[in-house]
Amino acid sequence: MVTDQTNRFPFKTSTPGSTGVEMEWITIDVNNGKQIPVAPELLKSVPATPRIKQELFTSTIEINTDIHFTTHACIDELSSLKKEVTDHLSTMDATLLSSGTHPFSRWRDQHVSNDPRYHKLLERLQWMAHRFNIFGVHVHIGMPNGDTCIHVMNQLLPISPIFLAISANSPFWQRDDTGLSSSRIKIFEGLSQGGMPFYFQNWQDFEHCAERLLATGSIDSVRDIWWEMRPHPDFGTLEIRIGDMPANKNDTAAYIAYVRAESMAAIQTDSGKKVHPSLIRENRWRACRYGMQAEIIDPVSEEPVSLLIWLEKRLHWLADHGAHSEDLELIKERLHTWKNAGDGATRQRHLFKKTNNLENVVRHMHEEDGWS
Repeated sequence: MVTDQTNRFPFKTSTPGSTGVEMEWITIDVNNGKQIPVAPELLKSVPATPRIKQELFTSTIEINTDIHFTTHACIDELSSLKKEVTDHLSTMDATLLSSGTHPFSRWRDQHVSNDPRYHKLLERLQWMAHRFNIFGVHVHIGMPNGDTCIHVMNQLLPISPIFLAISANSPFWQRDDTGLSSSRIKIFEGLSQGGMPFYFQNWQDFEHCAERLLATGSIDSVRDIWWEMRPHPDFGTLEIRIGDMPANKNDTAAYIAYVRAESMAAIQTDSGKKVHPSLIRENRWRACRYGMQAEIIDPVSEEPVSLLIWLEKRLHWLADHGAHSEDLELIKERLHTWKNAGDGATRQRHLFKKTNNLENVVRHMHEEDGWS
């Protein structure tokens, strides 16, 4: 692994495997499930904290954790923060919904938060940014240096479609059944610096890329690189951003655990065969379309295989390559649900088939999210 680093984008040293999580929640009316712009009122009512923040639209609230060293610790803090937020929202007849998209609210009806950065973003990206009424989970994994971060990102790039499939939870877009398990990812990729990241040789190679984007006015800072997985030098992390907001607490725990497991193994594993981006892109599409029910192309053998079967075998490999046993247990516990009830997108569709009413779907999603 190359260790050459420069100071154009200093990479803060972090403990390998340290973890922080950001979750983008939809604020909804408790009576009809509609997305409503109560985030500014909420932020005035809670004590000032970096753990609860505004987002692009006033009908979204971000909850993020401190730095932890286990998935369970992340989930415990997220549970506590969500309870704090929902307690405040209850006085406004509002609550939180976890979904990659709101099943029936329209992006045209959302109000932009009062932040100059967001207004500048909208001016630059226009229609693409205005449609950005989507919600994801971001997992930061601590890295000791920039070269290790790039090494791990290269290793995880072929795995990233699995992250998407596990979290897939956005089948509906403005009352339409899109036929996709993750319609969110198709909006996300439309940003100027969105979509899959690239393979890089080392940290210096990434710095050259970021420097070119800055010099040409393509971005104002590294934060404007919105790839589905990106280095975050200020935090000293690799940030995995591809995931939809998972359907419930257990799916969230399994998602964080799987990201941690793959990351810990990648830190300790030498670079293997480079998987061609065309194969990764195809698997990403299959995860977007079919979620956990996808048949993927095995990145090593290049043979078609059920994603669920591939994941079961992968857990054995991870156990031998540095993944933490408690993370693997969380994933194994969730496999049974994914096999029998599908991912979040499948469960949303089942609810709609039962109720034929998206307002009822939202109500059931909120009641069954398992956080309270």
